[in-house]
Amino acid sequence: MFDGRYVMWGGEHSLFTRKLQAMLNYLNLNYEFKLKTQDAGPHMEARLGTHFIPGLETPEGWFIHDTTPIGLLLNAKYPDRPILPATPVQRIASHLLEDWADEWFGRYAISSRWCYPHNVDHVAIGFYANFIGKFMAEDLTETERVAALEQVKLVRDNFGLNACANRGCGPDQASHVRRDFEQLMVHAERHYSQFQFLLGDRASLGDFTFAGLFKAHIAADPEPRSWIEAAAPEMLGYMDRVFDARTDNRNYLPEDTLPDTLAPFFEHMRDNYHQFLVVSREALAAGEKWCEVDLGEGPVRMRSLKYSEISRRHVRREIEGLSADDRAAVESVLGPLGVLDAYLLPPL
Repeated sequence: MFDGRYVMWGGEHSLFTRKLQAMLNYLNLNYEFKLKTQDAGPHMEARLGTHFIPGLETPEGWFIHDTTPIGLLLNAKYPDRPILPATPVQRIASHLLEDWADEWFGRYAISSRWCYPHNVDHVAIGFYANFIGKFMAEDLTETERVAALEQVKLVRDNFGLNACANRGCGPDQASHVRRDFEQLMVHAERHYSQFQFLLGDRASLGDFTFAGLFKAHIAADPEPRSWIEAAAPEMLGYMDRVFDARTDNRNYLPEDTLPDTLAPFFEHMRDNYHQFLVVSREALAAGEKWCEVDLGEGPVRMRSLKYSEISRRHVRREIEGLSADDRAAVESVLGPLGVLDAYLLPPL
């Protein structure tokens, strides 16, 4: 166990809170999970400078947010137990996988949560419990249950459905989102049946996003749980394995190789998320708030996102920062897959 204690601020229903929790679990760090409640929220937001969760309070007293830079910081701080490969192909693949999972899996999470009334009723209790400072396993009083059902309607109408509209995954796209998720999870089940993690026997950043999605949404909410049970039920156990894993002396695949079972993931990110990255970038350059992307069933209207451009530029910098030999290795393996093209476009 490392010296010092971390505090993770967030919510049990949050994909990125659970992603960070899986990361802290894996690094075997001493941490406390504190809920962002109605009382603690203003203090936490003032220290972090944002209302987004999670936030991490370090033993040094820093308050930081955004799980990607948190992961990079922890990887640098604890080099004896890396969560990012050192070899070039695997390192860039890790960045690609995390960026895709971080920015695209949210569509599965919010669509399955907010587009189905029975699911909204279910999550009401957990949302309200965290809001008043209780963990989901703690019982609510009858009065609190009534209040929970009222509050979740406000969350649905003022956040949930708006978020779905922004990401092109509202009720009009719900059936497509489900089909896409189920098809992808068949490939994920095949991969995780052969490998402990995405890149072999050691976790990397994208694994924690996978685990966060399942812990906060897929295993927890009745609607998406019915999806995974129908399409790829073994994923529930595989994701518990990732969420609870602790670092050891095992490593990524030797000789900077990638599992063949990742091919469907690279195809999916190229044909879906990367198409969005391109049109969102173009919309931002033109000062447009919305863009359209064809995900295989006609154009889908989505909000152009400044953060997606920031994350795209981050991966671009990682690629450009490679030595000539390392970049040649990356381009020889990942270039033919078409997964570098969107990132190598110039910044706005």
